[in-house]
Amino acid sequence: PADFTLGPGRAVDAARIRDAEVSPYCFDLPERTLLCVSTPDIAGSTFFYQAQRRLAQTVVRVPVDGLPDATASPTLIFSIGRCGSTLLYRAFEAAGIRIVSEPDFFTQAAIKGVRTPDDPFLRTAVGRAMQLLPYSAVKLRLECNAAPLLIAGAFPAPRILFILRDPVDWARSHYRQSRNTIGADRWATILKGSLFALAQLVDRHDVKIGYYEDFRSLASGPIDELIAWTGTAASLPDAARRDVAQKNSHEGGAVATNAVDDVAEDPAFRDTFAREWARVRPVDLIARLKLRGL
Repeated sequence: PADFTLGPGRAVDAARIRDAEVSPYCFDLPERTLLCVSTPDIAGSTFFYQAQRRLAQTVVRVPVDGLPDATASPTLIFSIGRCGSTLLYRAFEAAGIRIVSEPDFFTQAAIKGVRTPDDPFLRTAVGRAMQLLPYSAVKLRLECNAAPLLIAGAFPAPRILFILRDPVDWARSHYRQSRNTIGADRWATILKGSLFALAQLVDRHDVKIGYYEDFRSLASGPIDELIAWTGTAASLPDAARRDVAQKNSHEGGAVATNAVDDVAEDPAFRDTFAREWARVRPVDLIARLKLRGL
């Protein structure tokens, strides 16, 4: 809520939150309200929350209790980050799926929900806020792995994807993104926590696991299988497939691939992380979930 400096405000008709240029931004949890922002058209933004913050023109406060109940269930895309989830987002978008990338009220609720994962208000608030977005699929931030059941439980019947990647390649990508400041032990802890989040989801829901190495080329089999999981009739035409493959999927975002071109490679990091991951990896969980390459 402190992201914007607000004037005294004025009352508006409740229908304002249904206007096409208005979208849910974050919760003011002590006040039990949802803050929405009005913006120019930001559909297709690489990172929705960044576009909202940058282009917000007005803020509209609405009581969470006054929002419609969650009746529609989206496809939720959980991931470990730096694993092709933005490429997947672009492929889904090109296939005609109405998808949004990282609306941050999900992240806010997940971080708050670490200590209260069964909080009925948080769960209800997430589901109700999503009803204001005209999307059938949501790509979530890594932080949402902190409270996966709270996020999934906000909807009556969500379809869930969870995206993984080779752990050493994954850690190296995150390490560079941190500008070589967050060490191997921390990334090993984050990956281990994400696998526990996956296990929680698998225990309660039907989950489709996707691997970056399988769909990174956008070959028809693996990517079409993930598209089919959304339950839509969407398909990715060859021309659209080639177009997505040729573009930088992070273009326009604050974490574009070329944003770390000036960061020197640390030759020792891969071996350091591999040793740390071998030490802490949850072997029994990996075996139970039949995870590849972890």
